[in-house]
Amino acid sequence: MSEKEKSQSTPTKEQAEELKTHMDLRLLGALVRTAFSSEQTLMSWMRTSVSLFTFGFSIAQFFHYLGDQQGGAQLSAGPRRLGLALIFLGILALVLAMVEHVYRLRTMQEQGLQRLTQYLLPFGSSAALLVIGILALLSVYFSWSL
Repeated sequence: MSEKEKSQSTPTKEQAEELKTHMDLRLLGALVRTAFSSEQTLMSWMRTSVSLFTFGFSIAQFFHYLGDQQGGAQLSAGPRRLGLALIFLGILALVLAMVEHVYRLRTMQEQGLQRLTQYLLPFGSSAALLVIGILALLSVYFSWSL
């Protein structure tokens, strides 16, 4: 290998620094995209949980209302139990999604992602939905009428 080829193949200090900066920016971009993907996943689980809450609550309330319309006749406990199970499943899915989201963000912060305040919004929304789900579960369990 000639001297000219050797000098072209080994990067200078400036080129190495520029390459390192370029790689740092690519890593940061990848981390930000992953963070947004994690938020999107959390919001998808929020949507699924809300669907489970509303479906379970609607089933339980419908059969409660049906029993009241028939002069207080006791209907089967199956629809109430199904409603409770669906609401509980929605709560469980939301809690697991929140835990996974926090775990992913912590992992990405260890890799260099800056802590941004915008990550509070999806987590705060999911915490509010969690409270609503717990209230729905208690409402069906204790047969509170609305």
